[in-house]
Amino acid sequence: MDRISNILQEIWTRRIVRFILVGVLMTLINVLLISILVGIFNLNTPLLRSLGNAFATEICLLLSFFCYRQFVWESAQIEWQDVYLRELPKYHLSVASVIAIRVLLLFPLLDWIGIHYTLNTMIGIALGAILSYSLSDKFVFNVPR
Repeated sequence: MDRISNILQEIWTRRIVRFILVGVLMTLINVLLISILVGIFNLNTPLLRSLGNAFATEICLLLSFFCYRQFVWESAQIEWQDVYLRELPKYHLSVASVIAIRVLLLFPLLDWIGIHYTLNTMIGIALGAILSYSLSDKFVFNVPR
């Protein structure tokens, strides 16, 4: 039992594992939230569903920022002014750039090559996660010590 506990402890100490777990959790919350919004507010047109999706995405983006900051890039000291004025805008910019690269460059390129859209999407998610991790690690949460 101790050995299994040690293995689980070792896995949890790896930042990439925590990043993936938080990402999966945020994806599930995003899907649940858009489903709830569509159901409760009867978002029955493409425009209303798009607005609901944007709202759900922004809520999950803010939630993911704080989850990543707390559980992945563990920061013992929180200076709220620095968080709101430096880290959060950088996080939004990094996520927006990843989405733009996926939507405007990667998906059309892979589609043009002839890769099926589901595989194309999965490749985009994987490469987007790698890029998001790298940007978050170097650009967003790299707090000078």
